[in-house]
Amino acid sequence: MSRVVVVGAGIAGASVAYHLATSGVDVIVVDDARSGRATAAGAGIIAPVSTRPSTDEKSRFVVAAAEHHRALVDRFRASGYDDHSYAVPGELIVALDDAETPRLSEVAERADALVRAHGAEGVGTPELLDGAAVLRRFPALTSAHGGLWLPEVARLDGRAVRDRLMSMARRHGAEVIQASAELVTTPGSAGPPAARGVRTPAGLVEADHVVLAAGAWSQAAAAPAGLHLAVYPQRGQIVHVRTPLSGELPILNTLRGHYLVPFDDDRLALGATREDDSGFDGRATAGGITRVLDQGRAVVPGLDRAEWLEVRVGIRPASRDGEPFVGRADGVDGLWLATGFGPQGLTLAPYSGKLVADAVLDRPAEIPPAFAPGRRIEATGPDEVQR
Repeated sequence: MSRVVVVGAGIAGASVAYHLATSGVDVIVVDDARSGRATAAGAGIIAPVSTRPSTDEKSRFVVAAAEHHRALVDRFRASGYDDHSYAVPGELIVALDDAETPRLSEVAERADALVRAHGAEGVGTPELLDGAAVLRRFPALTSAHGGLWLPEVARLDGRAVRDRLMSMARRHGAEVIQASAELVTTPGSAGPPAARGVRTPAGLVEADHVVLAAGAWSQAAAAPAGLHLAVYPQRGQIVHVRTPLSGELPILNTLRGHYLVPFDDDRLALGATREDDSGFDGRATAGGITRVLDQGRAVVPGLDRAEWLEVRVGIRPASRDGEPFVGRADGVDGLWLATGFGPQGLTLAPYSGKLVADAVLDRPAEIPPAFAPGRRIEATGPDEVQR
């Protein structure tokens, strides 16, 4: 039986470990448990319909990812978890002024096209509403000039899903080592070098395959082998409050990049900043918190009376072209990547982890070419050197 080392125990690494361990593979997860990981701070919207234009290939992948989430939840429940980490409150995308209504109509057209092409899983039947209809249905909103209602959009608690994936991986024999890790390779006799394992402070952990799923810190593990990943750190700040309004709201999304997500116990998550110049600074900032609160209060004025709970800060692994790196790495045999998910980590990473596990096992894995680790990237992002 082959051995696989997975570097990183965020939601991507946890998914890889779970799918490999449940297939009988000897899995070792190496994770340094550093603060600032993106999984714990993510909002958890599982939305196949994007407010921005997307390729048909990407749309098909996100629909499949939504289906995979539902399958995972079924497995959690069958394994005895009393699961409240996943719910289907639906999503309302709102236009906040008349200038945004044409763009909202474009999003509605893309939603209709997605449902026609790939089915309504994770979306439902899209319904375009005028402003009056939005306010009748959701009176907690301050104003709206139109809305797109997607009744089957789900949300999840990323921490809980990650923890359950790791717990189930351990049940099937996965080992977890809390330590930093650096990729170790050996020269190829007539070809590229091969992954040999990872080096931790305690020594070498040998493996037949290595999966780098360490989020924004993946480069730190890859650098000793001379690899450069086009991933940079992006800080995201999300504010959590408690308000009875949470029970009256679906997921609220705007065309301006901010959102509100209801959870159990009257919790409401407001997000989020996308700070490309943050480096690995995981501190909450007054400016970031103020922006998030102002954006939320502009949509739901009753948030002025909400109870403050916490601010969560995550360092996302953002890629320079906006797409993740999923699959076999170029230039090193036995090395695989599952990183670069940016703000879409909780949506894409669990399914991507399954596909990486399938590929390691030589099973069919339909990974979009746009996610290929060796692709040419024209777009540029910050030049932050990852440490």
